[in-house]
Amino acid sequence: MFGAFKPTAPLSGGLLWKIPWRLSSPQKLRHRRRMRRVDNVVTVLNSALHRHVKSGRSKTWQEKQAESLPKVQNQEGTRGEATSEDLSQTAEGLRMLARDSDAQSNLSARRHGKGPKEGEFLPAQTSPPSSAPHHTSKLLSQEAAERKTIKLIERWRAEMPTEQEMLPKDKYSMFDKKVRGYRKGVHKLPKWTRVSQRLNPPGF
Repeated sequence: MFGAFKPTAPLSGGLLWKIPWRLSSPQKLRHRRRMRRVDNVVTVLNSALHRHVKSGRSKTWQEKQAESLPKVQNQEGTRGEATSEDLSQTAEGLRMLARDSDAQSNLSARRHGKGPKEGEFLPAQTSPPSSAPHHTSKLLSQEAAERKTIKLIERWRAEMPTEQEMLPKDKYSMFDKKVRGYRKGVHKLPKWTRVSQRLNPPGF
């Protein structure tokens, strides 16, 4: 075909992704709403765990099993639990004692002196946002035990900024070392509507 309707080479090619270099205004609005919904889910989970602890601790599987078993009377005729000497006389009792001793051992001994992993430390709250992140000596499990939550929620609340705390540059673009200017649109990230991209290296 010739004339004004002559097809160009890129348009007549095969598979070609045409992604705009920046987000449109409706895309930015939907992106902000998605981030707010994620923040809302984290807040709801955190408050629900707090209410669950205040209302009463749920019984574990071991406690339910212990309640279902009949109480055994000892030699004095009073109801009670078996002592460590009684447990040491049977194979099942020895296994129970070994399991209790393993549970009471500290974290460094269980990990052969290597200590906890880097991601298990609580990040420190830095006042300037451009400063390099560093971690405290407190574990996420300790913080979660104090706040009566779980480690994943505590790590999210410690590391991830909320939508209101983020700069527009961090909302709509992300760091990429292969791009001129070291920034590209967040919509260039695969599955960008399903993953949380909120952190970028300081200074970029």
